[in-house]
Amino acid sequence: MKLHLLDLKIPRYSTIIIHSSLFRLGIIEGGINSLMNCIREVFDESYTLAVPTFTFKYANTHYWSYNETKSETGILCEKIMKLNGTLRSIHPFHSIAAFGPNAEYLTNSICESSFGANSAFEKLYKLKAYNLSLGSEFIGGATFCHYAEELLKVPYRFYKNFPGDVRNINDEKVDVNFKMYVRIIEEDYQYKNTWEVFWEDALKNKLVKYEKFNNYFPIFLMNICDSHDYLFDRISKNPYYVAKKVQNIKK
Repeated sequence: MKLHLLDLKIPRYSTIIIHSSLFRLGIIEGGINSLMNCIREVFDESYTLAVPTFTFKYANTHYWSYNETKSETGILCEKIMKLNGTLRSIHPFHSIAAFGPNAEYLTNSICESSFGANSAFEKLYKLKAYNLSLGSEFIGGATFCHYAEELLKVPYRFYKNFPGDVRNINDEKVDVNFKMYVRIIEEDYQYKNTWEVFWEDALKNKLVKYEKFNNYFPIFLMNICDSHDYLFDRISKNPYYVAKKVQNIKK
């Protein structure tokens, strides 16, 4: 794994958001602690490391706590979230945890929507951060793509409010009306993303470094700024570039 990460040649002082699926990576000698040590050996204190700490159960519980609510994005994310010095952004669905030089910048704003102005994902774009996926496929391993959709207000999504009890690091209720730019889903039809279209174009245009760990498990790297700019341009020309309308199957 260390050789694969070194081979990516991510410059020092970069910001990296890591998506992961340890199940997909298979058996790693030494387990999660070994992987953590490997990551820290390759990415020293000059790097800012971030992970998604998403919590989709908020739609049902209507409760989210900076300190209490666990990540639903895997053991690596949970492990990093608990490290001393790690900070977490406040959003009941799409929070991230980060440590390193840019951690405070990434997490110190409260944005109503997941990918809107001043959100953690907009800041990742402004930092020209890298999106590193360990074991995850492109669908599920490149959440930053939704930033372009929200920025351009694509016609197949709309803002949906999610009122509830959201608590900050001091256990104080946050007085913000949180919302998400969700896909249109009706009784007879819905819109689904077709991210494979962008993935194929990204590969063709060399926006992706793609490798296989143990000759099977995917590892890929994308510069968020470059990839977003390409996606933004394509959606600007065709609002349905990464979406299609499908009929719901009636039971």
